[in-house]
Amino acid sequence: MNRAGETVGQGQSAADQDIERFVDDPERKELVKKVRKKIDELGIDYLYLQFVSVTGRIMGKGIPADHWESVAKKGFQLVYGATMNLFLNRHGDYLGYGPEAAELVGIPEPETFMQLPWDTRVARLWCTLFRNREERV
Repeated sequence: MNRAGETVGQGQSAADQDIERFVDDPERKELVKKVRKKIDELGIDYLYLQFVSVTGRIMGKGIPADHWESVAKKGFQLVYGATMNLFLNRHGDYLGYGPEAAELVGIPEPETFMQLPWDTRVARLWCTLFRNREERV
């Protein structure tokens, strides 16, 4: 059972349930198809997948637009540290998450698709971050 009191399937964590529910939403699947159509119509070559750091800084990852359907379904991986503005303490150690920390999965939200006015070859999408599918909570 997860924190919300929902039954979690055998072999799946609550994180699996959340991410799969998000990705497999029928309305979202239609939006993913509409984004592909817009990518093709507008001649978009690259997608900038954005998320917000813990301190409110806009972070992101660029991908070729040819990978849209794959990243819309599987997402992209990033370390927890990518959500931090990394700083060193006085001993030279990173503050926040170390290299051994688990990874996150960023899933783009198709309804946030927007062509960049200053570079029409690029579009941006905001992403929701989930715990990695393999991580147990």
